Amino acid sequence: MIPNKYRQCVVASRPEQSVTLENFRLETVAMPDLVDGDVLVQTGSVMVNPPAVVALNRGVAKQPPVPVDSVMWGQGVGTVVASKNESFSVGDRVVGPLGWSEYRVFTGAELAQLRQNHLPAEVPATLALHVLGASGPTAYLGLIEHGKPKLGDTVLVSAAAGTVGSLVCQLALAAGCTVVGIMGSDEKGEWLSSLGVQHVINYKREDISARIAEVCPNGVDVYFDNVGGSTLEAALSNLAMHARVVLCGATSQYTDASPFKGPSNYFDLVHNEATMRGFHIFHYMEQIPAVIGRLVPLLKAGKLQFKEDVLEGIEHAPAALLRVMDGKNFGTQLVKMSATS
Repeated sequence: MIPNKYRQCVVASRPEQSVTLENFRLETVAMPDLVDGDVLVQTGSVMVNPPAVVALNRGVAKQPPVPVDSVMWGQGVGTVVASKNESFSVGDRVVGPLGWSEYRVFTGAELAQLRQNHLPAEVPATLALHVLGASGPTAYLGLIEHGKPKLGDTVLVSAAAGTVGSLVCQLALAAGCTVVGIMGSDEKGEWLSSLGVQHVINYKREDISARIAEVCPNGVDVYFDNVGGSTLEAALSNLAMHARVVLCGATSQYTDASPFKGPSNYFDLVHNEATMRGFHIFHYMEQIPAVIGRLVPLLKAGKLQFKEDVLEGIEHAPAALLRVMDGKNFGTQLVKMSATS
């Protein structure tokens, strides 16, 4: 039964520096009536990840920031519960920008953002948000197409226990590389080691540059960067000749509204005749289905491991975002919107 009211979490204010709980507000709103062409989706789970902070401060994919008093941005999975559109039927599993809301009506041009979730029944629907959504192809294309790892290379990965980073580690291992993962807790390091990662570096209690030099005596051949800042500088200080640096994220700078700061030691790229290239999955959307087709067999065979960190209740979405920015989540941070979803 469709309720006559539902809850949504909106942006209450723009962060002045770090994101706080006060930047969000929980509201109860009336369920709108559908008109011809509309689709009503009940949100199951929403992924809360670092791009959410970018959406709050700067905007995602050249879009402006989420306006104040608007529902907070987020990719989610859900179920169609009412439809006046022949392209969607009640019961359809869908994925799209459902936002921090228990329900969302898609109408007009918005419907182009909503797609069927065709994942096999034997895998969780939430995988459409990460491993078999954008994160898996990000890891695959970023590493394989741009990092170009070769047998015997040393691959360094920051935020290595995160959604993208952990997949990069596993793909690099499959390519016959020595993998070094940077993460922020011993628990995460133990998990990476269980996946086969040969060396782990806890940035919260170790000198990153010194440890890289210790475990990579011949330098780093491929660096997959998810955090930027001082970690990027440490990696550039330890490159091998003709190294490849893939810039995927800069989580260390997302909460700062000022312009991103580049590495002070970029000339190390010159000394080592290395290349540094940015990568954004939004420019490779047409390749995603083919990449997912390569990842599904690996998942089914148990060759790609993942973790999900789930909080229940839309009221916990702001706290989930703070957990992500503090590195306290272990696995892809998901928020289940309601107990009945």
